[in-house]
Amino acid sequence: MIPIWVFVLGCAGSQAFGGDPAGLGSDPAPVGGRLTLNFDPGWRFLRADPGIAAASPGYDDRSWTLVSAPHTYNDVDTFDHWSDPGMAGEHGQWGGRTWYRKTFSLPRAWRDRRAYVEFEGVRQVAEVYINGQYLGACQNGFVPFGFDLTPYLRFGDGANVLAVMCDNRFMVDPTGEANLSAISAQANAAVPDDVSRIQADQIPWNNARWHPPQGGIYRNVFLHVTDPLHLSLPLYDFLRTAGPYVYATAISDRSARLNLDVPVENGRSAGVVVGLRAEVYDGSGRRVLALRQDRPVGGGASAVFQVAGTIAEPMLWEPDYPHLYRVVCRLEAGGETVDAITIPFGIRAARWTANAGFFINGHPLKLHGWGQRPTDEWPGLGVAQPDWLHFYTLLLTKQAGSNFERWGHSAAGPAMIAAGDELGLITDQPGVDGESDTVGAAWKIRADAFRDAIIYYRNHPSILIWEAGNQKVTRAHAAELRAILERYDPHGGRAEAYRRADQTDAAYMDVGIGTEGGREIAALPVVEGEYDREESPRRVWDNYSPPDFGYPAAKGQNYPPFNSEDFAVHEVAQYVRKLGAADHCGGANWIFSDTTSGGRVSCETARDSGEVDGVRLPKEAYYVCAVMFRGDPGAHIIGHWSYPPGTRKTVYVVANGDDAELFLNGKSLGHGQRSDRYLFTFPDIAWAPGEIKAVASRQGRPWAADAVRTVGAPVALRMTPIVGPGGLRADGSDVALFDVEAVDARGERCPTFQQRVDFACEGPAIWRGGWNSGKVDSINHPYVDLECGINRVAVRAGFKPGAITVRARSVGLRPASVTIGSTAVEMASGFAVGLPPLPSVPLPRERPVIALESAPPSVAAGPVQPGRFIRSFSYSGPTAIAHVESDAHDGRNAYVDRDFALAGLPAELRGADWVQAAESDALYSALDFVEIAVPAGATVFVAHDDRLPQPDWLRRQFQATAGSLSVNGRRMTLFRRRSTEDESLTLGSNTDDRGARSANMYLVFVQAAGE
Repeated sequence: MIPIWVFVLGCAGSQAFGGDPAGLGSDPAPVGGRLTLNFDPGWRFLRADPGIAAASPGYDDRSWTLVSAPHTYNDVDTFDHWSDPGMAGEHGQWGGRTWYRKTFSLPRAWRDRRAYVEFEGVRQVAEVYINGQYLGACQNGFVPFGFDLTPYLRFGDGANVLAVMCDNRFMVDPTGEANLSAISAQANAAVPDDVSRIQADQIPWNNARWHPPQGGIYRNVFLHVTDPLHLSLPLYDFLRTAGPYVYATAISDRSARLNLDVPVENGRSAGVVVGLRAEVYDGSGRRVLALRQDRPVGGGASAVFQVAGTIAEPMLWEPDYPHLYRVVCRLEAGGETVDAITIPFGIRAARWTANAGFFINGHPLKLHGWGQRPTDEWPGLGVAQPDWLHFYTLLLTKQAGSNFERWGHSAAGPAMIAAGDELGLITDQPGVDGESDTVGAAWKIRADAFRDAIIYYRNHPSILIWEAGNQKVTRAHAAELRAILERYDPHGGRAEAYRRADQTDAAYMDVGIGTEGGREIAALPVVEGEYDREESPRRVWDNYSPPDFGYPAAKGQNYPPFNSEDFAVHEVAQYVRKLGAADHCGGANWIFSDTTSGGRVSCETARDSGEVDGVRLPKEAYYVCAVMFRGDPGAHIIGHWSYPPGTRKTVYVVANGDDAELFLNGKSLGHGQRSDRYLFTFPDIAWAPGEIKAVASRQGRPWAADAVRTVGAPVALRMTPIVGPGGLRADGSDVALFDVEAVDARGERCPTFQQRVDFACEGPAIWRGGWNSGKVDSINHPYVDLECGINRVAVRAGFKPGAITVRARSVGLRPASVTIGSTAVEMASGFAVGLPPLPSVPLPRERPVIALESAPPSVAAGPVQPGRFIRSFSYSGPTAIAHVESDAHDGRNAYVDRDFALAGLPAELRGADWVQAAESDALYSALDFVEIAVPAGATVFVAHDDRLPQPDWLRRQFQATAGSLSVNGRRMTLFRRRSTEDESLTLGSNTDDRGARSANMYLVFVQAAGE
């Protein structure tokens, strides 16, 4: 089996822009430099709207709940409802206007200083007030923003009140249709032009289809205290400042040119000669470069210092060696240091090619990894998690060999991007989006958020793609976003990309984001954004395992989910066939952890497309990906070996060798049939108790092995705690996890055990509980079912330190308990000191060999379009062998999986390309079932079964004709569309009727102009 690392504990230091929040000492009164104060603890919260009076300093909030950020008020009602099979997401969460208030005092000595508040993220709309003064409203929900509090603050004995009205009302689709064009049209029709008039439920990406509608101050809050003369913060919204910009040019294995653009704000009344001092340190703490510049800056003025120097023999950042430098910038005036910040950064050279894939630091690299929601939601915790828990999720992807992360479809938070830097995850970072272009005030918010995200995150080496949209936009909008990128990140070595784009946007793109192996623009490099989007809960092993013996709840679903074994097997062909071409850059499996957004299966409480479930327990598919993604020897037997007597089944082994042999209790069962490079199939294996072992070889030599044993009867529960690197902090927001397993007498987990476990929690903590994917109302209770012998529960820290004991009991099993301690938060002059530290992952001992070339390597010919007239094609149905065929005529097979011949083909279709889809996928449900890109002048036909109601997407995009054809004795009416320009078309489900039981899958034909 591929080894999976244990969770690494240790302190990695601050990732906040403002330096080291933990370095305040015993007294935060600043003598010279900047302070970045942790403003997370000690908010009062009310899930109601008392109106504008709640912003007044004198308002009585003593009855409100005491909370700490990160906080959400939807941790009690998420992962709690059946999924909507129309992909509309979870709609049962509470939505509305709520209020947060924080009361704080500032030393009189700070009267002449500046104070800025930074919010890393508030969902969805945040109106901010200080001492009753309205500061502004952030409406994007995902990108950090800040305000200058200085003019309204009281110093000395007077208290200050920071108030935030948070509104998470979300868009609900009244049609209930899984149709993207209808959703987009409905949303845009309601959007006003005036940004001040737009409501939270009119913002297109505040829709449960794309992001779970959970509200709150769900990321960190900081107070930056500076001298009036200071380095500006990267908070363009609402400070209109951009912060330092660090980038490298002329990168080679011998040297790199480091450039710093450092904006300075002089808020003093008089001009002063300012000295910028920049020192660059490598990962070991060795200083490798020192730069300085002195220049006058007028009173009330700003200036940009620009310095550059050469780093010899740079240690380049890449996934296998994510080396980070630090640049320490200091401002000096009058012989004193008045401000200082530390900026982590990396040096790397990336190149995307359409005909040879992706190159990092001169060598090719196939990208493989996952997409993930920027909300990163968790049952019982929602979107509000401590930073180390976001790191934990990304560490799991890295342990499975991931080198790529696509955040969809809005910006990931600072902790997530910092984790990508540390772990070596090449990152696709969006601005904000759902899945369509938008208009009016919503577009203004979206464009501004794209700008603000670029400014805030542009020093992070892991970001190599700015994703401008999850769908194509108008040419004017594409030009606007491109201009933002070229203004604010002209030298970062990053690509701009869209998913589902066409020639409208191609001139403003560097990379295309593909879907299910598609490539809309053949001339551009392609990075996969969403492949293998099937669904499967962790709790269902296969058709032979108790307690369910299959997946009976899935019967009758229009979108049939897989059991765990089939889901894992399916991974292999999906990866190899959709990302395996030499000219493909690789990309993201969709999605890493089960999510409440976009579900298509009504018997589940989440979209179970993750390789881990909602509480991050791995499915079998996770281990399959680890074998394929990692470079070290790996083998994995899919499933367990604890079956009822008489069981005969196919055994699947995934290995990255070239052969695999199976042994049962030491006796060889032969060699597996190899397919799709990694999969080895052993049919009709008779179960017998003992050990089943797979031995993989490469070129005739032993390579890797995996073994699974029959487990005995369950006798006891076992509990294992998981806490962050600094232990559990009593800050009101930190989290501790507890794994609970049923084990046999040898201490091995019982893989088919499913039974309720009851818990008791004692001590200063808030019980958050666990989750069962196939049950509604399973979170926040003092009980949960184990699934496949294990589950995971959580507690949230209280405000008082002390011992926390969790006890677990289940009928017939020896109980278990575990005790952990929570520690007091260090305070200084009333302020919390620092955030919980992030884990530390050491660099590999060996640096990779770097061979940056002055000329591109020899590459193969460019990508070939799949048909004569179809330029690109993607298909999201479960039948992976669907493809494009050319030269349609009577007698040719209509479908890839049935011997149903085309008959009575009209003359206008003869010789056309057509999508040879799967007839078995006729009742499959997806917004984006088929996507094709076609040239201007092409005619696209859809033949649709007359027995079915016409789906909305067909009526909207195509015109019915009098023509028809016959397939399997059934009449199919022809619909036509003439393309006046190069375009990409997204075609949805065969039917919107969820009660349909029999039909032909629609057929798509494309004919050239004049044919």
